[in-house]
Amino acid sequence: MNTPRPLTDERELLLRLRQGDHRAFNRLYDAFKDKLFGNLYQMLRDRDTVEELVQDLFMNVWNNREHIDPDRPIKAYLFRIAANLARNAMKRAYHDRRMRAALVASAGETYTHVEEDLVREENTALLYRLLDQLPPQRRRVYVLCKLDGKTYKEVSAELGISEVTVNDHIKKANAHFRKLHFDPLLALALGVLLL
Repeated sequence: MNTPRPLTDERELLLRLRQGDHRAFNRLYDAFKDKLFGNLYQMLRDRDTVEELVQDLFMNVWNNREHIDPDRPIKAYLFRIAANLARNAMKRAYHDRRMRAALVASAGETYTHVEEDLVREENTALLYRLLDQLPPQRRRVYVLCKLDGKTYKEVSAELGISEVTVNDHIKKANAHFRKLHFDPLLALALGVLLL
């Protein structure tokens, strides 16, 4: 493996880097890439992310080379950039996890609502098919009392029939449903039917 040469005259190297000297940049890269990689890897523990950050770091150095102070140690400058990049990567990872969790939760809620709506629609359709099997007056009484929530007295007044007749229609409708093993009141109680 190629061992990077030590930076003998760092100030001279940084002056050349500031002027756009690619060889000076390559020497700087060779001298610090492994140390930076090791430092970042200790913090992030993800090889791909660290490799990307090291590349970003050196791109940042190249793009901002005119601002490098040749009288200050470059090592501190590089490790400060690395620390900032690592902190930003950790923030992104944290927000990405939160975003993923929020999306999964949202998708789950949406799926649950869709599933509940489908069950509700199927049960409503089944109830109406069963109601259609009842004689018209019995169906009307049942819908007014059990689905619309009106009292026997209110239905009696609305349809011009006695409360006893309303009660008789309800009993016969329930007997019909029990015979078919369908309990629309239980379905209503469970909130399955929203009419």
